Amino acid sequence: MLQSQKQALRLRRAVHANLGILLNVPLCVLASYLDYILLSPMYVALLTMALWLGHVFLVVLISTQINLRFKDASLTLLQMLWVILGLSILMYFVRDIRPLMLMGYLLVMAFGAFRLSVKGFYGVTAFTLICYIVTIGLVYLNHPQDIDVGEEFFIFVGFLFALFGFTFMGMEFSHLRKVLGDRHRELKGAVSKIAELAITDELTGLHNRRHLMDVLGQQRALANRSRYGFVVCYIDLDHFKKVNDQYGHPFGDKVLRAFSALIRRSLREVDIGARLGGEEFVLILADIQLDAARKVCERMADSWMATHFADAPDLLLTLSAGIAEYQSPETVEQLLERADSLLYEAKNSGRNCIMVEQVDRQVALDFSLPQGEPEGV
Repeated sequence: MLQSQKQALRLRRAVHANLGILLNVPLCVLASYLDYILLSPMYVALLTMALWLGHVFLVVLISTQINLRFKDASLTLLQMLWVILGLSILMYFVRDIRPLMLMGYLLVMAFGAFRLSVKGFYGVTAFTLICYIVTIGLVYLNHPQDIDVGEEFFIFVGFLFALFGFTFMGMEFSHLRKVLGDRHRELKGAVSKIAELAITDELTGLHNRRHLMDVLGQQRALANRSRYGFVVCYIDLDHFKKVNDQYGHPFGDKVLRAFSALIRRSLREVDIGARLGGEEFVLILADIQLDAARKVCERMADSWMATHFADAPDLLLTLSAGIAEYQSPETVEQLLERADSLLYEAKNSGRNCIMVEQVDRQVALDFSLPQGEPEGV
């Protein structure tokens, strides 16, 4: 869920709780007129309005996003403690309808059922019991005529059972929320992993053909809308079939992974390297000119020739490449076809060669070894 959606949910819950408190203000004033509360209607109105304004302050904290600075961004615990304290103060002045006030405690516990942790429920339950016991104790000390000890004991026991019932229910909700949260994170991780696998070549870890075509489509759209340009480098490892035949496919896979690592080291963050299949690779070099792209391939070719494997010390590795620049409004397929044609020119020229498009800028780079050294495998 997005942070804005979470904030909207927090604000909605806080406003609903705030409206509930506001609706109780006239009810408490009416109870004062009927002599159910010892205070005058004016003082009852002031007390309940103070409780309401305190909750309004918490709503303001959420609406201004100041709540995000707190560990509990929903401020659920703070809202519950504030209302419990206000109910306890009000209950001190109530006479005949004091048991009715206990429903307010239970309503507050229900408010936190879907937000509090198990530890939070223990804390709220303990705070509620302390407030209730202190309130009854003060009433007994200051207004003993309003307390029937036997009746109050049974009310307390009944309230205790109901409170622990709500606490148990809330803890079950908390546990269920944690389980669902864990499963949601696992599912989200699995979906992310599946999405990554869908665009990744399993052997090399580079992007696969599907993702390459998607990125090329995005690059083409960007280039058609602006003066942005990009270059495609079509690369083939020379005589790779001989490597597999001579050293075996496991070693061939090792070679492919080594070349993929070289690609990752050679590219910028804005560039893309992908494996088309077999020993064919494609690079997408963003916002770059042909000369710069040629230099990238030259460095890769030099590094690849300098790569050696302990289990094949005499193996000499070379590559061939065709480099083409996107020309609007051609299609992605046309661009790849031009790069592929340049690659075939490089291979037909004896391999170990890089071909760059355009006659006036086309370059055939010769990486031939001095006489007497073995040819590339």
